Amino acid sequence: MLYANPSFAWGVLGHRITGLIAEPLLTPAARHEVQSLLGDESLADAAPYMDTHRDELRERWPDSARWHYDNKEACGATLYCRDGACATQQIVRFRNVLADRHASQQQRALALRILVHLIGDIHQPLHMVDDHDHGGNDVWVRLYPGAEKRRLHEVFDTALVRDNVNHHRDYIYARELLSQSRSQINAWQRGDVDSWARESYALGVHQVYGLLPGFACGHEISNTITLPAEYVRNAHELVAIQLAKAGARIAAVLNTTLQ
Repeated sequence: MLYANPSFAWGVLGHRITGLIAEPLLTPAARHEVQSLLGDESLADAAPYMDTHRDELRERWPDSARWHYDNKEACGATLYCRDGACATQQIVRFRNVLADRHASQQQRALALRILVHLIGDIHQPLHMVDDHDHGGNDVWVRLYPGAEKRRLHEVFDTALVRDNVNHHRDYIYARELLSQSRSQINAWQRGDVDSWARESYALGVHQVYGLLPGFACGHEISNTITLPAEYVRNAHELVAIQLAKAGARIAAVLNTTLQ
């Protein structure tokens, strides 16, 4: 079942990091095309577009708020992509627009911004999986005893990203993350959007939900959970890897689409 989801996957910071990781992985041909479409706007600048222009996009496409996620049930096989209004289907749609040399410059530039954003979105596991809790938005947690309570979805969207960046400049963190990931880039870039979405869904089922204290399929979590330290450590690592994968795969899609 699809839900209206008020959270923005990764937030502006996380999306910028995916763009910063993707940019140095572009082929010369793809880099030239990106620059011709975006001008002085970098991929890092473009990546948060769907969040920063959400109202404008909704006026043009009323169902665009649903494009940010798939939210397949964690414990079931219910149809989850109604009328194609989900992230994976829209990635296919806008990749085709970007590849169409007969489309206008304006259409292709917008398609590029949307594509970069949505590839980032599918790597946030709680945008791929749901347990009748609006992708974790109805689950309240604390990162440590006495901490401010937050929605589980927000924790993965923004709180863990901010913790990982730890007051550094986003480009410094992205550079470090890319350096640490270089040996895995080629492996991460294999597959396609569907396989990447399935991977993210599995992470959501087994790590985000599965390791959550008190989690049981279809069982409402009504109390605020203080997350165990091990869960938080694993979550920090998961977020870092997913951001790096997203950047690598943004580059892979652009390299093949803009060759």
